[in-house]
Amino acid sequence: MRYLKILIALLILCFGIVIGIIINDIPLFKLNPEIKVFEPLTFILTATIGVLIPFFIKRWIDDSRQIKNNLIDELKSTLKEYEIIKDKIRFCYNNKTISKSDKDEVNVLFEQADLRYNCLKQQMIEAFDKETKCIRDEIHNGCIDYWKHTTSAEMMSSKFKVVNETFYRQHNEIFLKFETIIKKAIIKVQKI
Repeated sequence: MRYLKILIALLILCFGIVIGIIINDIPLFKLNPEIKVFEPLTFILTATIGVLIPFFIKRWIDDSRQIKNNLIDELKSTLKEYEIIKDKIRFCYNNKTISKSDKDEVNVLFEQADLRYNCLKQQMIEAFDKETKCIRDEIHNGCIDYWKHTTSAEMMSSKFKVVNETFYRQHNEIFLKFETIIKKAIIKVQKI
């Protein structure tokens, strides 16, 4: 190993000597004594800025776009969690019955959806805190309204055995309002 290092060092030294001889025999660049020292440095600095600034700006734009896409995906996932609840209510409506286990399942589904929303909210705070404050408030209010209606005292009472037409229609109206809030949030995130 030691001999290999010595051999490599000698080869580099010989290569350097050969390059030096070639450069002295064939000068590629001649320095003009009229050029001041700061002029080449200014040129190098300008060229460096010209190359690096577009690179960093493109990277910054790509990073921002990726963050927005992740937030949009998270918004869509949050909506899907709430759609599962809507589907459960539809299932109970179509079966013309709702059991205690169905009501318990709706509560569990709301807990899962709430966890997804909290994850979304945290990501929005981390990515664009000031820009998404209004969006977060709207989504939060929509979540609360949907939760209050769907898990109202009327529905959770032991006397509530059938999802009737009125309850189902009101449920769909509130869900559509919530869905609209999420879809508007997606558009607002794209515009950030």
